Amino acid sequence: MDAEEDPEIIFSDYTQSVVIDGHHFDVEIYKTSIHPGWILSVENQFGTLTISDNPPFFGDVLAWRAFEELLREEGIRAFYNKKEQRKLGL
Repeated sequence: MDAEEDPEIIFSDYTQSVVIDGHHFDVEIYKTSIHPGWILSVENQFGTLTISDNPPFFGDVLAWRAFEELLREEGIRAFYNKKEQRKLGL
């Protein structure tokens, strides 16, 4: 790879838009061509990103399971900051 090239971003088949209790989230699971670890990124309707990448996931299915676990443990609040939670009445 040429030093000036950007690494390729590889998206998982688990990347998708989801609606949970009327709240829209864009869930992206991806890695780069130069790093084997998968990253979980969740964007809420306000454009706020929640990123889980430390440590990176060994597989895309593990990243998806982390998303599901966050939902089970914290609910949709996990993907909103405090100001957004107040605005939504969460």
